[in-house]
Amino acid sequence: MNTILTHQISSSVELKDNATSTIKVNYYSQCLNATGPEKKTNKCGNIKVGDVVEFKIEIEVTSCPIDPKEWNQTLQIYPVGLNESLIVDIEMLCSCPCEKPGNLGYEEHSKKCSEAGTYKCGICECDSQHFGTTCQCTALGMNANIVDNCRPANSTVDCSGRGVCSCGRCECYSRDDNEKIYGTYCECDDFSCDRHEGLICGGPDHGICQCGVCICKDSWGGAACQCKLSTDTCYAPDVIDGEICSGRGVCECGVCKCNSTDKVKYSGRFCEKCPTCADRCEEFKDCVQCQVFENGPLKKEDCLSNCTKFTPDSVDYIEKNQENDEILCTFIDEDDCRFYFVYYFDDQKKIHVKVQKHRECPPAVIKYPTSKNSP
Repeated sequence: MNTILTHQISSSVELKDNATSTIKVNYYSQCLNATGPEKKTNKCGNIKVGDVVEFKIEIEVTSCPIDPKEWNQTLQIYPVGLNESLIVDIEMLCSCPCEKPGNLGYEEHSKKCSEAGTYKCGICECDSQHFGTTCQCTALGMNANIVDNCRPANSTVDCSGRGVCSCGRCECYSRDDNEKIYGTYCECDDFSCDRHEGLICGGPDHGICQCGVCICKDSWGGAACQCKLSTDTCYAPDVIDGEICSGRGVCECGVCKCNSTDKVKYSGRFCEKCPTCADRCEEFKDCVQCQVFENGPLKKEDCLSNCTKFTPDSVDYIEKNQENDEILCTFIDEDDCRFYFVYYFDDQKKIHVKVQKHRECPPAVIKYPTSKNSP
C-alpha cells in the first residue's frame, strides 16, 4: 500500500506502528531523491516545509496467533510527533475446516495423492517417503534437495511459477492457441515477445518469438521485427543519384529521421523540405497545365509522351493535407490566371497530384469602340 504524509514542523519524518509479534511491517522510501532507488527505511531527513515524502509499506503475517481472538487485529501506522495515523484492519485466515479429519475436503491415503499422502483443502500433504504435487515421487535413494532442480539459482519458486516440479523435473503448463512454455525451469515461452500491430514479432513473415525475444528474419529488425532493414523507402523517387533521406537525415526502420539544427530544420518524407530548399513544383508544372487546363508549353503529343509519372485528380478547392506531407504549388499561366496544385508521395513512393480545377483569372476588360465624332 502507499501513503503520502506531509511533514510540517520538524526536519525529519519517522513512521512507527503498533504491530504485534505475528505481524511484520517493512517500510520503503526514496525520501526526497525522486529519481533514486527505493531503500528500506522508516525515516527520512532534511525535510522542509511543503516537502512531500512517499512511503511504500509492506505488511506480512508471519504466523498465526494461538488464540483465535487475535486473528483479527487493528494495525496503526503513524508519523512520530504528528497527530495523524493510518489504520489497517487485518483479518488472518488461520483455520480451514477442510484441514481437519472428518471434513469432506480431508482424505487420508487419497488416490489423488497417489495413496502416499493426505488430501487437504485441494492440496496433497505427502508422507515422509514421498513428494510432488500428487506425492508421485519417492524420496528413497534421491537427493533430499531434489526440488532445487526445479528452481533457478536464487529462486524459491518451482518452475518459474509456470509449471509443476515432478520428481525433480519441471513439467511446464500447456496453453491454448498453440502457445508454448518451455525450458529447464519453464522460463521460456513463444508468446511474451514485443508485438507490432497486434502480432507477435510482427507476424511469422517478420520473425519468431524464442524465449521472450524476437528473432527477426533477414530483411527485418527492431524489438518487434517491425523495422525494414532496407533503405529503399528512404530514397526520394525519380531523383537521379539521390542520397538516403536527401542527405539530410538517417533512415531508421525504413523511415527518414530528418536532421535539425539551430539554423535549419529539415522535414518531409525524404527530408526534402526546409525554408530554403527547392521543391519539385516547377518539375510538375508543365504536365499539370497540359493535362488539366490544356495549355502551357507542352503540346498534346508531348503531353502524352512526357507526362507519365502521374495522373492528376481535379478537385474543387485545394487545401494542403499535413498528414500526407503535401507540397503546395502555385503559378500564373500565360492567361495571367493563377492555378494551384499539391503533390505528395505515398508509402509505396508513388506520386499523387491534386489540382484545383478552376483557375483564378483577372476580370475581363471590355473595350468599347470610340466614336469618330467624339471630341
